[in-house]
Amino acid sequence: MEAKAIHLASLKDVPVNSLKGYFGHTLGAAGILESIVTMHSMKDNRIIPTKGFSTPGTEKPVNVIKELKQARLGKCLKTASGFGGCNAAIVLVHEE
Repeated sequence: MEAKAIHLASLKDVPVNSLKGYFGHTLGAAGILESIVTMHSMKDNRIIPTKGFSTPGTEKPVNVIKELKQARLGKCLKTASGFGGCNAAIVLVHEE
């Protein structure tokens, strides 16, 4: 569903990643933990790769980052798709 939403929003070429491979499934803490890592990533202008990713399991194309990349990150969309339909999204903005 996340890949479909990314595709429908015309964001298929925007870099995406998943951080869950680094620290496992932290249930309720996942959103805040990933938000903190994302804020540091933006501050350092680094896009963190998706650990363990090899083959997409989606019908719609997404630009999953496989290697650490340097890029100016002014805005990041953080999504959280949880159990039982508990879903949220925030946009983080980094201004220098």
